[in-house]
Amino acid sequence: MKKAFFLLLFFPAVSFALDGTGSVDFDSAIVPLLNRNTVLKDLVLCNFDIVGDPMGTRIGDVQSKALGGDRVGPYSMWANWHGNSGVKPVILTINTRTNFIDAHGKKVRGDLQKAVRIEEYVESVTIEPPDKDQPQSVPGGLKHSIDAQACSVKTGQRSK
Repeated sequence: MKKAFFLLLFFPAVSFALDGTGSVDFDSAIVPLLNRNTVLKDLVLCNFDIVGDPMGTRIGDVQSKALGGDRVGPYSMWANWHGNSGVKPVILTINTRTNFIDAHGKKVRGDLQKAVRIEEYVESVTIEPPDKDQPQSVPGGLKHSIDAQACSVKTGQRSK
């Protein structure tokens, strides 16, 4: 019993110190990345409703004091794909290339303690089958919905 009590006391401190994943806001974190790649931006924003918050890799305080808590890609999220055969739930992943930059504006190689800024670029997107029992919506609604009228103007089609 004493061992279990000690583990319960120790576990919260350890869990906060571990690196892992963390969510980001789609509109404030992902859309600015997509804005740098118009082809992939149109593909994602005109074909997918974003159901859940994107999850990225969290940088730990141990790896970088300046960037600790920041998230980097790849970013995976539940999405609804609007394809020719209807709406299908999928897992959408935005794959990125990440550069860590030091105070002098140079790329950091190796030791992230020198990094003070992140530059990130979308390189590709991946579509995978959905998780078992993946919902098409969540409480609070979709994180991003397709704007059919804006997307049809971009492709030269009339909205219905």
